[in-house]
Amino acid sequence: MTSPDRHPDYQRYSMASLQQALSGADGADAARRQRIEAEIAQRQQDDLEAQQRQWAARPQDQPLDPAAAALQDAAKPHLRSAGYALLFTWVVLRVSAWFDIVLADSWNYFVGGIELLIFGIFLLRGNLRAARWLRWLAVFSVVPTVLVLDSLFMQPLSLTLTQFKLAPVRHGWLVLETVLLLWLIHYVCRQLGMPAVMAACDARGYRRPDLRIPAIAGLILGACGVVVGLAALQGETARQARAIVAQRYGAGYQYHVNGVGESVVPEGRFYTAQVLVWDDKGILSVPVRWPQ
Repeated sequence: MTSPDRHPDYQRYSMASLQQALSGADGADAARRQRIEAEIAQRQQDDLEAQQRQWAARPQDQPLDPAAAALQDAAKPHLRSAGYALLFTWVVLRVSAWFDIVLADSWNYFVGGIELLIFGIFLLRGNLRAARWLRWLAVFSVVPTVLVLDSLFMQPLSLTLTQFKLAPVRHGWLVLETVLLLWLIHYVCRQLGMPAVMAACDARGYRRPDLRIPAIAGLILGACGVVVGLAALQGETARQARAIVAQRYGAGYQYHVNGVGESVVPEGRFYTAQVLVWDDKGILSVPVRWPQ
């Protein structure tokens, strides 16, 4: 009988070396074969326990069972469709931003819309968690998106008509962008609310969100924004700014305050405002400030 002290240290062997030893001369020895099989079983048990710990820490890493995998495959066409819609909208908005830079020398919103790109990539990769969050955010953003056009409703009609008359492409494109975003919200909500997507989320154990919550939250946010904006633009500060600019330009123009605020400079604290001055021939934006 072979002495146990003369057995190789199988703990130093790799799994491939253990398998090779099991099928070789060591496997022909009963004692060595028993030690090799015990070492292989122990390593398999250690690997299984490590995998279980990983899945407990990151459930998303756990492989799907065949039924859940089939449901996720059925949801992927809807996820990809919504993802492509997001990427298309992102490209349109970036091209619009470049034209705004070139034509109006403005860097406003150049880096905006990056969330469309990020969510689009996640959806193209079939990420159901991203789909759940995006659907929630889409419902939340319905009212705020509509209120992108609040400047057209919170200003005199004659000013709006003059803006479209003098710059029909620029202001018309603002309306089209809003329409595009509303279409995107509708399309994304419809695609991500398909039964196949819902079934795949259920199979992954994701709780279905109550979409009334984001809808109400978006409505409250939009309403608060409108109320605050109207209060600011119709308050005493706005009236004083309008009076200051009217004294400077006279009665031949119309006036509308589209922004008020405060500033602190070394000279002291000031009220600030932006006043639009217009007639049939043009529109002028006049900044004004006066001490508090």
